Amino acid sequence: MSGSTATAALRQAPRSKYLALMFIGAQRTLAYPRTVLLSLLSNTVWLAVSYHLWSAVFDGTSQVGGLDWARMRTYLVLAQSANLLINASSSVHRMLQLIRTGDIAIELLRPYDVLTSQLAFSAGAALVEGTLGVLVAAGLGLTLLDVLPAASASAAAFFAVSLLLGFLVRFMVSLITSLLCLWTKNWLGLHWMQAALMSIFSGALVPLDLYPSWLRSLSLALPFQGIIHTPISIYLGELQGSALLQALALQAFWVLVLWGVARSLWNPGRRALDIQGG
Repeated sequence: MSGSTATAALRQAPRSKYLALMFIGAQRTLAYPRTVLLSLLSNTVWLAVSYHLWSAVFDGTSQVGGLDWARMRTYLVLAQSANLLINASSSVHRMLQLIRTGDIAIELLRPYDVLTSQLAFSAGAALVEGTLGVLVAAGLGLTLLDVLPAASASAAAFFAVSLLLGFLVRFMVSLITSLLCLWTKNWLGLHWMQAALMSIFSGALVPLDLYPSWLRSLSLALPFQGIIHTPISIYLGELQGSALLQALALQAFWVLVLWGVARSLWNPGRRALDIQGG
């Protein structure tokens, strides 16, 4: 963000400076509608491909791995719409860009905590892209794909809470990956490794319930499952009562652990900053 924009935002008392940064993140996302629309289009195309692929899988059978076609197509729509909220394509790699270009040195001079500012900025971008994702999902779900409603009103409410925690987990993972670039210039390899891990272990590509038992157990032991699998399981009513509360607590636990890891990387990293590209 430009110096004048950031300064003006931070002077908007009594509004929190981080709330102001969140608004800047939303405004910055809206300032590049083509990027947002491209993200929306790519998610819609991926949804169409996934829908027809799984439709062929379910052709001639009523269930696959305990899932019927109605639950599967609901899963697909929710997973893709959640991706827009959680990934926030316009900001998810912002920290990486700051490190690679050397602009991180400018951020160090600003009157706010750098890591918290990145979270606020990403939250603003996610708000914009997530709203669009919900609108598209609702439109497709109600008109063409006949998705199932939430298992209950409480399931819908806890689904929203879980989505928020999923966004935080996703942000923390991306932040940690970006901070690792303080010690290596192989940022592309780190990026692809992160993308692969999240695609496999979050349930974004295939529901974790369809994995072999050993792979499902491994997935549930990692933080990535809280990004997609947990929110959708709550929506579909597969997690209820104490199991639901435990799942939310696990998401919150991973948020705290990952935030601690990010802090442990940032504190020494900022002291031995090797500006890449600047």
